[in-house]
Amino acid sequence: MRHASRHFIRVCCVVCTIAITLFGAGACVSAQGAPATPAAAPAFEVATIKPAAPFDPKVFGPHISATRATYTYQSLRDLIEVAYQVKPPQVSGSKSIDSEHFDIVATIPEGAAKEDVPRMLQALLKERFKLAFHIEKREQQTYALVVGKNGAKLKPSPPDSLESDPDAPLKPGESYIGDTKSKIVKNQDGSSTVNMGKRGTLTNRFDRESMTMHEERSKMTMEELAGELPVRMGAGAYEKYTVVDETGLKGNYQVAMDYPMRGRPASDGVASDPEGTGALTRSLDAMGLKLEKRTAPIDVYVIDHVEKPSEN
Repeated sequence: MRHASRHFIRVCCVVCTIAITLFGAGACVSAQGAPATPAAAPAFEVATIKPAAPFDPKVFGPHISATRATYTYQSLRDLIEVAYQVKPPQVSGSKSIDSEHFDIVATIPEGAAKEDVPRMLQALLKERFKLAFHIEKREQQTYALVVGKNGAKLKPSPPDSLESDPDAPLKPGESYIGDTKSKIVKNQDGSSTVNMGKRGTLTNRFDRESMTMHEERSKMTMEELAGELPVRMGAGAYEKYTVVDETGLKGNYQVAMDYPMRGRPASDGVASDPEGTGALTRSLDAMGLKLEKRTAPIDVYVIDHVEKPSEN
């Protein structure tokens, strides 16, 4: 709407937005005087919520297929992050939002778009958890992903191949991950490669001696890399920091990095000083990238009310 050419339309949009915010969708009327009919909010057909089973890294996290959404061993903070597409520092509440975990299995309506799943989760949180919150601006420390002084050293991603087709038959040694079409294969060097179709491949290998993970992505934007860096910065960083992409680099690139496992204190100082000499910093430097400290206002979702959900 902000691109509409007529001032009248812009004014109507502003008034309508304010009316919806203050009084609900029913308060808005069209330019002709007819009541606007709000589109029905997307919702899961049915959902089961249970206290989480013991943590299992093989099934941990959200998994979305065409017919089902599964959220395994998820805290309320985790669920809010996924539902509202925010980072951990943008969620503020009591200790219970991190200490209590849930297993959720929900059925996605036939024909629903995958992009609607976060809004379905929003509806579930409001209905079953009685979630209520307000948003406020808070000054927080962030990091900016920027190009180093000697320029970027990234290789562009290769063109998509026939192997990018998710419907291609499984190769020897390949298997599907859960009920998704992502394929995984174990390599002879102990690494695993996940074929994510048009999103490229992900190869990772865990080094037990250094307790670090080596990860290679064949296709990644700098915005995606910035979004994932807080997870790679060591214990505590994911909950405290956000990283924004200020490289100015567009398109997809090949990315390789080493980082301490999440949950393990970053003995090389990565979490407390990403610009230091840690494994992740060395990886960024090899790609001609670096992190710079910034302070910026960010939207924080402050939880006003939440209840333990009913199981069914």
